Amino acid sequence: MLLVFLAHFSQELSVGLPATGVPLLLFQIGEIAAPAFVLVSGLTLAVVFGRTRPGAVRQAQVRVLDRALFILLVTHGFLLISDVLLAPYVRGLRQVFITDTLALSLMIGMILVPKTTGTVRLAVAGILYCLGWIAHALWQPGRGLVAVADEILTGPTARHALDYGFPVLQWAGVFLVGTVLGDAFVRARTAGARGAWAMRLLLGGAAAVVGAVSVKALLLMPAVHASIAGQTHVREALSLFGKAPPSPVYLMFFGGIAACLIAAATLLSVHGLAPRVSGWAAVLGRNSLFVFMLQSVVFRDVIARVPLEGHPWAWPLAFGTAALFVWSGAWVWDRLGGNRWLTIGIRQLKSAGWVEARQP
Repeated sequence: MLLVFLAHFSQELSVGLPATGVPLLLFQIGEIAAPAFVLVSGLTLAVVFGRTRPGAVRQAQVRVLDRALFILLVTHGFLLISDVLLAPYVRGLRQVFITDTLALSLMIGMILVPKTTGTVRLAVAGILYCLGWIAHALWQPGRGLVAVADEILTGPTARHALDYGFPVLQWAGVFLVGTVLGDAFVRARTAGARGAWAMRLLLGGAAAVVGAVSVKALLLMPAVHASIAGQTHVREALSLFGKAPPSPVYLMFFGGIAACLIAAATLLSVHGLAPRVSGWAAVLGRNSLFVFMLQSVVFRDVIARVPLEGHPWAWPLAFGTAALFVWSGAWVWDRLGGNRWLTIGIRQLKSAGWVEARQP
């Protein structure tokens, strides 16, 4: 979540202008946030189902569906208000937020995780990711709802049917990869096994980063660079910073770093290192949806109104104060058990006869 804070903070330092210098560096570091957020969400879903008794799977699916619908309906509306209507600059209403894509991924995951193996989900992840890229490159619908659906599913185009999008197909594939990581984590029942899991993830993430750097080095060669100069979709697929849709190189680099961070956090926990820091971070993790909504208000509506541009000495103070405020809000929310309020009460609909959610 701290990476989400950093990404959104950096965007408020140069609104309407090309980011350069430190704001650009902070923004680039913040690019780790999206793959980390999606991978951890998938991993968490797999852990939830992995620790659910067979007889309680249906109930767990109802809870996940309830949370997904809450995100799609309530959180989307909240973010439209905080990110768009209350923001001190003009943004369009045609927004598909990362939370929307995660909600749809949760719906896919709640069906697949209890019923399929990790191998099957990896295959589905690859199919969704490739299908998204193929459609993005080859499918060129005109205008109207079809164009909107295209950008929701596969990514932005020159038609700008959306003001902002987080393409569902490619990121749902990343989410399913996270569920496979979660399966392996659940099977690692001892501290030693979890340490080994973390080391494998660390090595895999590091290898992905090295692979991405190698690809970018290859692309800097004059002959290779010239050969793809006129191929828009090839350059997009090989972009280091191509998040929407996420390019393979982007996922290798920033997703690899995210994997390393997840592994490092696990190793700290396994070996009992920095327990206070882990405890502080856990407050944000347990209340991630509330934190995401709160930080939207803090960074998009409050920090965005503070005249920080041209005053780099104030940036650490502003960021630290904002992050501390969000953490404090998360701590209060955690003490209140506020996550129980993040629901649309779907279990009450069982009386209507279309969903059943019995207590175990």
